[in-house]
Amino acid sequence: MPCLFYLTLPIQCNNEIDNDNMHNISSTLSLMFRRGASFLYDCLLLTATFFLITAIAVALNNGNAIQHPGYYLLLYCIGFVFFDWFWRHGGQTLGMRAWRIRVVGMNSEKMTFKQSLARYLSGSLLFGITLLYMPFSARGLALHDQLSRTKIVLHYR
Repeated sequence: MPCLFYLTLPIQCNNEIDNDNMHNISSTLSLMFRRGASFLYDCLLLTATFFLITAIAVALNNGNAIQHPGYYLLLYCIGFVFFDWFWRHGGQTLGMRAWRIRVVGMNSEKMTFKQSLARYLSGSLLFGITLLYMPFSARGLALHDQLSRTKIVLHYR
């Protein structure tokens, strides 16, 4: 059945399928699943990174737990650096690459730092609420997509 779904999507010449051209409830739910799955994949990678940083911080703190609020701010900033680097260098995190989706600007251009920052802040502060907005959006975009002027496209290579 998934093969039939892909055959009905309008394919552009650059191996991307634009969400603007395929907004219906089936494609929106499919994209919501892909986005959620890629986010879980990326969370595993980010958690491993946090474990490594925490191990180094605890070792430098003589084996004591880190309870300073600055430490949590540091982890939040490292999360931003992780996503920003992947989004602005190829438009895909490793999870997005596995699920064949890519983030681009509204006109299919590369993301800017300002867009990346807006996307990370709105996505992390509003978390799952932004995806629940997708079925009600005229273009099938999540709330953090609209706030950052970005969109997710299906990407095949």
